[in-house]
Amino acid sequence: MNNFRVENLTIPTELPMIALKNMVLLPKVVIPLTVQRSNSVGALESAIANDRLVFFATQKNIEDDVHRDDIYNVGTIGRIVSVFKLPDGSSKADVEGIVRAKITKVISETPFFKVTTEPYWLRAHNTLEEKALLRRVVDLFKQVTETRSYPSTAPEFVYMLSQLKDPEQVISLVVANINLETADQQKILEINDISETLKALSVVLTRELDIIEAEKSVVKETKKQINKMQKELFLREQMKSIEKELGVDDEKDDIDSLKVKIKAAGMPKTVEEKAAKELNRLAKMPSMNPESSYLRTYLDWLVEVPWSKKTKEKINLKEAEKILNKDHYGLPKVKERILEYLAVQKQVGKLKGPILCFAGPPGTGKTSIGQSIARALGRKFIRVSLGGLRDEAEIRGHRRTYVGALPGRIIQSIHNVKIKNPVFMLDEIDKIGIDFRGDPSSALLEALDPEQNHSFSDHYLEVPFDLSEVMFITTANNLETIPPALRDRLEIIEFPGYSEDEKLHIAKKFLMSKLMDSHGLKSSVLTVADLAISDIIRNHTREAGVRELERQIASVIRKVTKQLVESKSKKKIILTRTDIPKYLGPIKYSHQKGEDKDEVGVVTGLGWTPVGGEVFSIEATKMPGKGRLILTGQLGNVMKESAQAALSYARARAARHGVKED
Repeated sequence: MNNFRVENLTIPTELPMIALKNMVLLPKVVIPLTVQRSNSVGALESAIANDRLVFFATQKNIEDDVHRDDIYNVGTIGRIVSVFKLPDGSSKADVEGIVRAKITKVISETPFFKVTTEPYWLRAHNTLEEKALLRRVVDLFKQVTETRSYPSTAPEFVYMLSQLKDPEQVISLVVANINLETADQQKILEINDISETLKALSVVLTRELDIIEAEKSVVKETKKQINKMQKELFLREQMKSIEKELGVDDEKDDIDSLKVKIKAAGMPKTVEEKAAKELNRLAKMPSMNPESSYLRTYLDWLVEVPWSKKTKEKINLKEAEKILNKDHYGLPKVKERILEYLAVQKQVGKLKGPILCFAGPPGTGKTSIGQSIARALGRKFIRVSLGGLRDEAEIRGHRRTYVGALPGRIIQSIHNVKIKNPVFMLDEIDKIGIDFRGDPSSALLEALDPEQNHSFSDHYLEVPFDLSEVMFITTANNLETIPPALRDRLEIIEFPGYSEDEKLHIAKKFLMSKLMDSHGLKSSVLTVADLAISDIIRNHTREAGVRELERQIASVIRKVTKQLVESKSKKKIILTRTDIPKYLGPIKYSHQKGEDKDEVGVVTGLGWTPVGGEVFSIEATKMPGKGRLILTGQLGNVMKESAQAALSYARARAARHGVKED
């Protein structure tokens, strides 16, 4: 076994090892140590029986039992100064660090760790830079200790530190007397150059000073906030005393005012009892209690919701038909079904029938016809768009336990119109989404079911609200995406889209006058021929509704307006079909016609699109092969099946027409 000397002490290279948790032993300092683990106790007893020398290494992961891979290679050889055994089998010891060392080999792990080490000398240069760095470290340590109350950092200790000539001892004492992270201590232990160690320690001490300054700023700001709150509290109490002396009690007035509003709100008995109970809580609650503002907001909602206020409707079928015809051209089946619905409601008085769902392509007048129904009934109209809605709380509201909680959209909308029987349109019901926050369509089931909506439960109100007098109308573009349970509660009214003749009539009767007014033009200044409008419909739009038609006509009118402003002419402009390409450019959509004469291998097909039917030619050609059917183009299943059926038909009658089977 080899030895090496440190000052007057001979140290063997083979030593027992103790793994340290959350601490690092540095040379030339004495630290107290509690030894509990069985392998550490064994290493301690072996050292006491021999030369009292132990190699101390720090454990990387304190949660695990000690293993070879869990120990830093660089540690410190220490001498056991004193030992005191405890009744539970553990020991307390004072340990003095002697010299840095490095593990070269692990001899054994049981019953305790025994390792071979070699000295890890700290190189000194004795240069002016090294002395300056040492002075800098002492100065930074002094600044840290002046702002932190460390137990062993009295002015005498700092003075003693400044008088030491051994840089390694200064480094060890500084590290041992400030609260550094274990990783930082180990990093300093592993640097084997005095100058580099002093530089690393300077960085650590500078960071510690920055943390201290940040803490001071936080403490100062906290004290400032506390003082401000105490001042506000004092002033509020003073204000209360003054108001009491003057006989003013606004809080009591608020409670009395709410009590009157609750009586006048026309609430059902159960709701009124709930409101009275919450009002009593508010009256007993200190005004500084944060919950008082939430409770006050809740009571304001309860008294402002229209529990009994409603519009007195007068259903006049002739007037309703007149309004529908005035506002919308065409759609005879849609109007007939709406009038039937109103007739039954007038006869019964209170209709518990299905909820109407207007289904059709965009721009066919679904939303606007809902407004016309409201006009015909003399009710207020509400429209809520459900497109992209994914949170159930948007329908049912948030519970009062959440900060900033509010009722759902249904109750909010009824609260805003201040009556309980509006015409309520739920727009784009087919575009509701589902995610982790719930399924809004399930929340709508209760609102749209005539058997349940007389006691609709909003999470915020926590009391039932009667929706049975609300006339719900929904709209959708695609019925396939509506959940089956919700669709079962809806009566579907199809909006098939407009024919070209209907679009022409709508453009002349509605769109032209609306767009002329919005652009500041009069009929005496501009006239658009019917054929010109027809060309816009056929060649520049392809839709079931009239939104794109409105945009194209608006584009023409803007260009005409610009022309009039630039020329300052008062002459009337008449647009014919030959003028349209000048304003809208070349034809955007072409329409294929069926073949005039029959041709071999060519047949006319009829395809379905969301904007109407299309005629197109289907052409077949023959080629050498095994008789397989190859289809090209983006064909739907129906067209593919039709082509297969045609082939089967031809093969079944091949012999009759003299066609040979391959």
